[in-house]
Amino acid sequence: MSSSDKIFSRLPDFYKYWVKSSIIFKLVKAIGTELDHTKKSVYNMMLSHWIETASNGDLDLMGSIFNLKRIEGEDDERFRSRIVRAIVDFTGGGTLYSISSMLKNMIGEEVQIVENPPTEAAYEVNVMSGDTWTLGSESVEEKVIPTIEIEASDRIENPSISNLDFDTYINIKGVFEKGDKIVIEKDKCYLNNVELSGRLESKTLFLHRRASTWKYSELIREKIGVFDSSYFDESIFAVSTPKAKVKFKWTRLQPATIAVKIRREALNRSNYTKEYVKEVLNSIKAAGVKVIVEEVE
Repeated sequence: MSSSDKIFSRLPDFYKYWVKSSIIFKLVKAIGTELDHTKKSVYNMMLSHWIETASNGDLDLMGSIFNLKRIEGEDDERFRSRIVRAIVDFTGGGTLYSISSMLKNMIGEEVQIVENPPTEAAYEVNVMSGDTWTLGSESVEEKVIPTIEIEASDRIENPSISNLDFDTYINIKGVFEKGDKIVIEKDKCYLNNVELSGRLESKTLFLHRRASTWKYSELIREKIGVFDSSYFDESIFAVSTPKAKVKFKWTRLQPATIAVKIRREALNRSNYTKEYVKEVLNSIKAAGVKVIVEEVE
């Protein structure tokens, strides 16, 4: 019942309030309409103070309490859901448990969260004997054993790689021609995919989390010029110092990183995209933490 009808019901009949052209009808109708409008405004104001019923700009203001802004194209319902999850994360202290709970509510099933996920890393440098460089593993582990490749860019003899800071080294005995590729995996050595035995001297090389200084060296012999009888008036003389390409490969555990693995079927069923999930996680994660979202079968 409107406010006008409630007032009319209390008036005596001799006022003839039902006559729409009468002054009493117009006056009561104007007052009642204003009361109804005020009542609706008060009710809407009350709704704007609750996360379940706020909308549009009111919902934006509520999100700003947690430093949340709408993602482009995000409607009220999705933004509301994200604010609720942010509240859970805020009260949960940003722990993996709170993030896992949030994702479960969002996707509809448990998701796998991997701390410090592994990734393949590599470093390559062109060197000549005596060259040094600085390299660390960039991993959370104190040290890892890398696979080391030495590719001869010219003829080389007894190539050696050493870590000057930790006094470790590997040395491969022999002469290697241009294009030869030597691979050292742990305590084994391969030349062009064929294992070499008895030619590797080593004091196990580790890649340490802290960057350290490395050095490449080899045995350098003078190339004596000789007359080549197969060609007229030609001889071979000393050329530039032999060079090599050195490559390190290793698996590192990424620091300050979490990988979230979500089943593709569950993601499709939730109507959320991988990019949207990543945006949500980036809005609530701790500062300095990298988030990786992966779809799995």
